[in-house]
Amino acid sequence: MIRSAASRMFRLGGLAGRVGISMAGNTVANLFRDTSSREAHRSVTLMKNARRIQELLGQLKGVPMKIGQMISLHEKLLPEPVVRALQSLQQNAPSVPFEDMRDMVARELGDRFRLIRHIDETPLAAASIGQVHRARLVNGVHIALKIQYPGMDDVIRADLKNLKGLLTLLFSMFSNMDMEPVWQEVNARMTEELDYQREADSMRRTAALFKDDGRIIIPKVIDEVTSRRVLGMELVVGISPDRVSENDYPQTLKNTWAESMVRLILKGLFNFRFLHADPNMANFAFLDDGRVIVYDFGCMKEVPEVLCRGYVRLIRAMLDHAYPKMPGILQEMGVHLADGRPVSWQIVADFADVFQELFHPEQYYTFGSDEEIYARLIALGNKHMSESMNLIFPRDIIFIDRTFGGHFGNLSRLNARSDWRSILLAHMAAACPAMEDR
Repeated sequence: MIRSAASRMFRLGGLAGRVGISMAGNTVANLFRDTSSREAHRSVTLMKNARRIQELLGQLKGVPMKIGQMISLHEKLLPEPVVRALQSLQQNAPSVPFEDMRDMVARELGDRFRLIRHIDETPLAAASIGQVHRARLVNGVHIALKIQYPGMDDVIRADLKNLKGLLTLLFSMFSNMDMEPVWQEVNARMTEELDYQREADSMRRTAALFKDDGRIIIPKVIDEVTSRRVLGMELVVGISPDRVSENDYPQTLKNTWAESMVRLILKGLFNFRFLHADPNMANFAFLDDGRVIVYDFGCMKEVPEVLCRGYVRLIRAMLDHAYPKMPGILQEMGVHLADGRPVSWQIVADFADVFQELFHPEQYYTFGSDEEIYARLIALGNKHMSESMNLIFPRDIIFIDRTFGGHFGNLSRLNARSDWRSILLAHMAAACPAMEDR
């Protein structure tokens, strides 16, 4: 793992330059190629650059790798070679030498390190800020140890400082909104992920909230071997995400898994207002009875009541085709134009028409089956680009929308089909049963 702040920034800048030159060179060369040759060379160039991105982000870990994981969730919006390379970041990131990880555990636990009899050298998973190892306690109990990479505190803070300017520039390409509130939200969620004791508290809290829901499994925290940078957990193993989308499993089971994941996020938003906000598919595992195991609780979002109620009213208006109400509801949620005016009715209506298809009362929607829906969403974004650039939205929306957008990609991988309308309405009713739609 590359830890020097200067080296990390240099690598990121160099990567952007190499990819840009490669793509530009291919564009020029295409002027002298026939159609079939252009497509073949385009595919080769995309794959080559995707591998460059995957390799560097895996080496950098931290914030850049997290961004790569987030991008890979939206696979229908990206060329296939890029998706294949970035998806490997979700579970198969390059691991850090075992000796470094073992030393980290010993330093963190101090005298409590004697409670651990053995730690497997090969990690179960390697992710953006840490990796998970199977371990055995002196009492013979097998557990999972989530161990933070050495020096990750400094790495994350350096990345956030270095990437702020780059992301501000990128943000300015599609929005005139002040980047600072958005950046504060991203900074807060990323730095929270460094504190494994905070994550342990989130695990306990979420487990208590879902104690009556048999479809969601949350590993128990092992307090004796937990610290700020080491998290001891009950070892709960399931079917890995890279296998669940294969044809080895019946579609009915995939639908059940998808429904369980949807229950997790809908209850988090509407019932508990405490949302699991990292939709990376590698944070889940699956059991053959339809239950879903949730592993990572580093990124959790407290949902303000005004937004919870706003989403309920907004969705009800959409499902009732009451589009004229939606701009006003959005404005009350803090989403409006820079001059204070509500979003135009036409933008709302165009996007609502697309999302209506997901919640048809009779023709149940199958995620991943409709390639056209992505093209339509992109086209609408281009159509309303001018007004969209002047949108203002509250910082609290960022990780809520990220969660639902990411799970859209997860459900597409499962080709999930269900009565999404009834599932949505049931959770909304439980959230605010007495609320009047003003």
